[in-house]
Amino acid sequence: MSAGAKENRPPSLLAAIARWLVLVTLLAVATTALLLYVEFKGTHDRMRQRTLSGVARVIEKAIRGPDDQKKDGRLNTDLPESVRAMLRVNAASFAVVDGNDRLLLGSDGVDGPLDPSATDRPRNVFRVPAQNGEPPLYGLSHRITVGGQPYWIQVASAEEELHIEWLLEEFVEHFGWIWLPFALVLILVNLVIIHRGLRPLRRASARAAAIGPDSVSERLPEQGMPREVLPLVRAVNQALDRLEAGYEAQRGFIADAAHELRTPLAVLDAHLALIGTPGAPIREDVAGMARLVDQLLDLARLDALRIAPDDMVDLARLAVEVSAHLAPLALGQGRLIEVVGDDRPLPVHGAHDPLFRALRNLVENAVCHAPAGSTVSVELAVSATGEPVLRVIDRGPGIPPDMRAHVFERFWQGGRDRADGSKGAGLGLSIVARTMAAHGGSVSVEDTPGGGASFTLHFPPMQRRTDAGRPIPAVSGAP
Repeated sequence: MSAGAKENRPPSLLAAIARWLVLVTLLAVATTALLLYVEFKGTHDRMRQRTLSGVARVIEKAIRGPDDQKKDGRLNTDLPESVRAMLRVNAASFAVVDGNDRLLLGSDGVDGPLDPSATDRPRNVFRVPAQNGEPPLYGLSHRITVGGQPYWIQVASAEEELHIEWLLEEFVEHFGWIWLPFALVLILVNLVIIHRGLRPLRRASARAAAIGPDSVSERLPEQGMPREVLPLVRAVNQALDRLEAGYEAQRGFIADAAHELRTPLAVLDAHLALIGTPGAPIREDVAGMARLVDQLLDLARLDALRIAPDDMVDLARLAVEVSAHLAPLALGQGRLIEVVGDDRPLPVHGAHDPLFRALRNLVENAVCHAPAGSTVSVELAVSATGEPVLRVIDRGPGIPPDMRAHVFERFWQGGRDRADGSKGAGLGLSIVARTMAAHGGSVSVEDTPGGGASFTLHFPPMQRRTDAGRPIPAVSGAP
């Protein structure tokens, strides 16, 4: 795909949703990880504070001493061995200081207040940075009053610092590794849900793509549409209603105008016939106008065409009828018309009159472009896939390959000149194409071997019947 095509490619709604979904999922995972860390950290700090607070209460109970010592206002500086054992188990350092920051009692290695600023507050948490290779301490300062004098019990522990690191390490090791797969699975599941949620839009898009000139009455389905999309679907259907109304008005005007013109043209032709030779050139113009009016009526009839399920047409009889109808025209211009193929019935599902007009347009077009003295062939055949086909073959100038894509467009008159020098309106082949589309078939054009053009009508295959008649020949070139 070229760079220009990529730039003109419309953006994908699913891709945009996927990008935002990936971003939001990653942010959610990162935020969850951060919140878990903060929660672990807070829980750890609270647990550590409760532990240190419990140690401080034990030390407070020990230094207050018995009831008689409390009355004297003296501190017990001789801690029981059970308290010291508890401090060793918790790897806690402690210090008891008075209001002047003098150390009254402390653990081994403590020669002063653990937190010199503790005397400014009744209770606070403090940190002691690492010193002399010792790990940093996390501590709690608790104020007590004995004998009317304030004292502070300071307890700190370094061992507890490892708890959160160990907890996070264990969490990452056992649970953290599933975050990325979980995020990917979550994104994939959401994409599948979004893809299924966009299914009504895809159905509506396919339905809208099928709406054309021959199906202006079709509407986008509103049932099953999400509420967010339903206003758009209704707006599109309302626009289609307005287009259909305008199309119906235009079609009605063309049909009415063509119908009203037929009678005046017929009267004018009759008066010109009475004039005789002087009116002959004008009669040719009137004949062309009458033909244009007939084609406009044919188009109007096609717009209103409805084929009943039991409508059948015998292509063999149709080919004979059209050939007999145009035989005087062909003989008058020095051409012949022949029907080639099996003489047994070749039925197809369709309406007789529109198919008659379509085949008449092809045969008349071939007669007008065929050279004098040549024969126009109408060939009946069945393809290898069971498709009934009608092929109209002439030996005229043919149609250049680069113009074949335009021959079925309305009012297209290029490609080749008529042998009689006249000009058509450019509606005949367009009527043929629309007739075949209404019958579920198609029309194609190709070169005739030896020169000329071959127009082929392709019909949907019919169920084959066992018949004692001669087999129908397969599609081939000119006879």
